Amino acid sequence: MEITAEVAPTLFKTPRLEDVAKQAGVSMTTVSRVLNNTAPVSNRTRLRVEDAIRTLGYVPRQTGAPTHMAGVAVLVTDVLNPFYTRIIRGAGEEIEADGLTLVLFDTLEDPEHEARVLSRLMTWEVEGVLVLGSRLPSEDLIAFQCKRKVPLVVINRNIRRPDIACILIDSERATYRATQYLLNLGHKRIAYLGGPPLSDSSQSRLAGVERALADAGLILRPEWVVSGFPNSDGGFQAMSNLLASTLPTAPTAVVAYNDLMALGALHAIRNQGLRIPEDISVIGFDDIAMAAHANPPLTTISQPKYHMGRLAIQLLRAMRSSAPAPSEGYVLLESPLMIRESTAPPQKG
Repeated sequence: MEITAEVAPTLFKTPRLEDVAKQAGVSMTTVSRVLNNTAPVSNRTRLRVEDAIRTLGYVPRQTGAPTHMAGVAVLVTDVLNPFYTRIIRGAGEEIEADGLTLVLFDTLEDPEHEARVLSRLMTWEVEGVLVLGSRLPSEDLIAFQCKRKVPLVVINRNIRRPDIACILIDSERATYRATQYLLNLGHKRIAYLGGPPLSDSSQSRLAGVERALADAGLILRPEWVVSGFPNSDGGFQAMSNLLASTLPTAPTAVVAYNDLMALGALHAIRNQGLRIPEDISVIGFDDIAMAAHANPPLTTISQPKYHMGRLAIQLLRAMRSSAPAPSEGYVLLESPLMIRESTAPPQKG
């Protein structure tokens, strides 16, 4: 029999999770929930997913005996982000004393990919799980921990569960202070470059900017809130869009979701022939190493990244020894504002 190009893929392709999701008309996260029973799903949806599995002949991976891994699984939303690499460095140095290793999973800023990684870990015997900047709903992380009963530490998310340890800073308070600093310099037209819509951190940072402006009798204009992918390209595009829609009365200052977006914003501002900080001041968030070497050096909110990593492993170690998570469920760390040359009073006129 001659096989055409259109038929061949159907005959030889092994069904994947995304194929099941497409067949059932649901998301891959929903399929994962049905397969692993990690969160409630309606009976109607469950039947559709199960029917799609039978129709396609899908066989879930990692079936059978659990896979043992003498280490801690680390889920990172973007392994290329220097903010996370400092956390990983701290965690890696701390875990050496335990004779364990870190196994990294880059979840690509994609909640569906993150859900697939958690599904895989349901059958892996790991010593603990460290989640950096999850994009999943808190309910999914809670369901995973409840079923697996594995020590779980989450950074920059407050899950509000006594059996899940969270390490975070007060993002809303941090951007409130940063916005107050801009207001004290004389800025009144202040914008926010937001990160992923599903990011709790981005929403809390936005709230801090809004609250500081409200306390000063000002508002954050809707057109001055622009979101983008949380890297330098995303910051460049978001800032370019903001300038295109607001010139000639552009904001005189911008608070960015993270330093990578702020660095992209610096490029976009110069690309429009504007000066930093004379025309527009910029504040980032994280204080990654390159922030101090930007042109101009970036004012930013500092997070104790290396300390976060070491503390995460210390908490996992204690939880493995049956010690409870912190009594409040989280550890709150300091986040000072590092003032550099990217901010100044606005130009008169």
